[in-house]
Amino acid sequence: MKEKLVLIGNGMAGMRTVEELLKIAPEQYDITVFGAEPYGNYNRIMLSPVLAGEKTIGEIMLNDEQWYADNGIQLQKGKQIVDIDRARRLVIAADGAQAPYDRLIPQAPMAMRW
Repeated sequence: MKEKLVLIGNGMAGMRTVEELLKIAPEQYDITVFGAEPYGNYNRIMLSPVLAGEKTIGEIMLNDEQWYADNGIQLQKGKQIVDIDRARRLVIAADGAQAPYDRLIPQAPMAMRW
């Protein structure tokens, strides 16, 4: 049975961790990623050119929604985490969405709130 891995935040560092886990242990985890933004993972370093109208969000995408689907990752986009119930091992989003976990990766600044 696969362990449930939840990543809070869809940033570059956390997603790099997920990419490496998929390489070294592709069958070990059922992965859920929560991201407050309505996109997949993108290169945040290139956000300024997007805001300036020089690039589109599509041009700076690192992992689009199809990549998540192809890798069996449940992407919870547009969902901000408001609580981590460590006793029940449950992540809770502002809209009420929940995900149980065996392993949790809370990215900063989220990590500093719990």
